[in-house]
Amino acid sequence: MEKTDYLIYGGGTHSRVVISILEKIGIQIAGIFDTNNRLKKIKKIPFLGHYDAQIYSNCKLVIAIGDNDIRKKISEVIQHPIGTIIDPDAMISEEVLIGKGTQIITSSTINVGTKIGKHCIINTNSSIDHDCKIYDFVHIAPGVTICGGVSIGKSTLVGAGTTILPNVKIGENVVIGAGSLVNKDIPDNSKVLGSPAKIIENEKK
Repeated sequence: MEKTDYLIYGGGTHSRVVISILEKIGIQIAGIFDTNNRLKKIKKIPFLGHYDAQIYSNCKLVIAIGDNDIRKKISEVIQHPIGTIIDPDAMISEEVLIGKGTQIITSSTINVGTKIGKHCIINTNSSIDHDCKIYDFVHIAPGVTICGGVSIGKSTLVGAGTTILPNVKIGENVVIGAGSLVNKDIPDNSKVLGSPAKIIENEKK
């Protein structure tokens, strides 16, 4: 990762995770954009208020917001160069492709042939095996195990501690409840939960 200064969008709890990774790598953080005007600073990093493309325009920016829909909306207005962060404690095969804006958090493992889209979050201690496809704006929560050949559609949330068995296809805008065992394909816009996971809600869009 290049040692250029970074900006962060979002001053919530996930931003502290992003800050800790950037500090571990030795990257300076110029400031944090956030719409909450009451916030002043985190760890001496100044808050810059509402997003402004003219502020530190040469810095890379990472969107430190866990909510997939909000992260997607923000990405559509960002004009700064987009940064990607990878914790040095993550284990990533050389044959993995990672999209811009994605965040790989500590102790994650991503195996050979896997493709990760843009603005994804691969959270703490998650494991993604070989030849998976993780599309844009997906959030893989802590402790998730994804077996080989799995496909996960855009803007899906995989809850903490979930296991997805080999070659399963997950649609777009799916929410998988924490601790689920997913052993079959899931259609778009579904909410699933359980072991094995069952659809508890499906919104036709």
